[in-house]
Order: sequence, then structure tokens, then C-alpha cells
Amino acid sequence: MELTRQVMLTRYDRGDIEEVEDIVVIEYPLTIYLNDEELVTLLCSPASLEFLVIGFLLSESIIKTKDEINSIRIDRSKGIAYVKTNTPKDMAKYFMGKRMLTTGCGRGTTFYNIYDSMNCGIINSDLKISYDKILSLMKVFAAKSQVFQSTGGVHSAALSQDEEILFFQEDVGRHNALDKVLGEAFMKDIDFSKTLLLTSGRISSEMLLKAGKRGISTVVSRSAPMDLALKMGIELNMTIVGFARGQRMNVYTGKERIIW
Repeated sequence: MELTRQVMLTRYDRGDIEEVEDIVVIEYPLTIYLNDEELVTLLCSPASLEFLVIGFLLSESIIKTKDEINSIRIDRSKGIAYVKTNTPKDMAKYFMGKRMLTTGCGRGTTFYNIYDSMNCGIINSDLKISYDKILSLMKVFAAKSQVFQSTGGVHSAALSQDEEILFFQEDVGRHNALDKVLGEAFMKDIDFSKTLLLTSGRISSEMLLKAGKRGISTVVSRSAPMDLALKMGIELNMTIVGFARGQRMNVYTGKERIIW
């Protein structure tokens, strides 16, 4: 399925007006049904949808192992993902009082509760990385985003290991891009504790929590971290790096993991 489409627009540029063709990102509603019960609708980019579904269920702690998944079927024409698990899931009990819209792009939905941080163990990863390698990875990361370069309308997320980018995903929402990466890595049995998370978007508390639940110790963004994310970073012993672009970056928490 295409991720972009062409549109005609009227462009004003320093006094000149012209009709031009341009490219915009496709926003796609995907409704997830879990064991025949409607769970949530995500506004996303129509690529890597199975990884998105898996990553979302994983991030929300609905599933914890691959063995829990019986089947996943995506009906692209209807925008529906049908998920069957091998054991029943009491959604009403699990999500009571937790559903909210996040600060994510595309009105990302998460079943988020500040007390979720209490269910995320302290990160004890001994992963270390040099500051110059972080900046080098972010340069490669930015170059991978072809859709962003064409439209300026998506976020990106990636996992790197041994100083190389392993998985890369784009989406209209930064939460979705992250869930796609986590879902792909999860299905390929990656040891998250040995990976570094790269993201183009703000590091909010829910973004940090998604990483922390997987045991990822270090989160790097070309954008800014939020206040609550920094408080959680200290609480969970995570390294948060923001504004990593060019030859500059800010290390907000966990500076002991950075080799200077």
C-alpha cells in the first residue's frame, strides 16, 4: 500500500503564485479487534501494520511472549486487524481508568497510567556508547527517512546494536513508529538490553516507558525530552539524549553510559 499520494496545491512564494503538484502522507485508520472485541483505533501510516499491532500489544503489556499470539489477520480494505490470543484477555478489567489520548502526533492512543512506571523494572544494562558514535548513528538515521524528505510529514524510529541500525520504521505518529520497531524486533527475538533507541520525535514519558518496558537503557532523539520523561529516566536509570543533530547533543540523564 502506498504511503504517500500526489495532490495539487496553490503555492505562494515571495509574491509568486502558482499551481503545483506535491506529495502528502497518507493517514490510515486501523482498528484492532482482540479476540473479537474492539480494542482501539490507531491513526497510522499503512505500512508494517502487523509489526504495529504486535508492538502496540507489547507496549501495553497485553502480550508478553510470542506464544500468546494465535493469529493476526490484517484486512487492509476495511482497516481492521483481527488478533487472536491463546488465552482470554479481560480488557475491561485491564484498561479500567487507563485509556487516554497521548501527546503523540496523529492523536496516538495509549492505555497509559503514570503508575505503569512502577511496573517497569530499574534498567541495569551495562551498554555504553561513545558520543561520536551517537552523532554518527543519528546522521545515518536521518538519511534513512525517505518519506520525511519527500513530505516532511512522518516520524521515524530505529533500534541500533553494535553501532549499526538494525530496524527502521516511519509513521505519521512517533508512538506508532516506535511500536513498529519494537514489534519487528520482538518477533525477531532481539535482545533489547543490547540496543539503543533512536527517534525523531519528542521523548515524552509514554515514549520512554515503551522503551523502558523492553529493557532499553538509552533513548536518543533529534528533538526535546519532556519533564516527566526526565523524572522517569532518573527513576528507571535510563539515559536520555536530546537534540542530537550535527555535532551537538544534550545528555539529560544517565551520562555514565556515554563515553566521552
